[in-house]
Amino acid sequence: MLFLVVCFVIYAVERLRVIPLGRMWEALREDEIACRSLGVNHVFTKLTAFMLGASTGGLAGVFFAAQQGFVNPTSFTFFESALILAIVVLGGLGSTAGVISAALVLTILPELLREFAEYRVLVFGILMVVMMFWKPRGLVRIKRPAFFPSSMKEGIGSELSFEGKAEAGR
Repeated sequence: MLFLVVCFVIYAVERLRVIPLGRMWEALREDEIACRSLGVNHVFTKLTAFMLGASTGGLAGVFFAAQQGFVNPTSFTFFESALILAIVVLGGLGSTAGVISAALVLTILPELLREFAEYRVLVFGILMVVMMFWKPRGLVRIKRPAFFPSSMKEGIGSELSFEGKAEAGR
């Protein structure tokens, strides 16, 4: 059941990226001032992102509470918060595949290295600093479509080459 819900959420996120609202989220993340100057309602855009993020977090919380049986504030420590932040940083901002792979690595790796549990936070901090210098945008970068579709690139290039040939013939 949980696997199906996760697959549905991943599908919904990928579909939301390509609709105009998803493009506005991405543009607002990159440059808020430019979005506001283009007439994007930044309050509405931020509120929709917050609402969808909160509802996704609530859905995850339902499954967590059902699995744990009881949830209180001591269920979450600073290390879990830092781990979630590290998953996003390691996976890459805006990259769904990167975040999934980072979540797998950062949850399985501590279990494999259980003998070094007392040095876990130290190694974790060193790896985060190295990651910030080595790959500041994360291991998996998001793929953005080109500004011009490939057919338009050929059309623009052929027009330029045609004009160049016409001027050379004069």
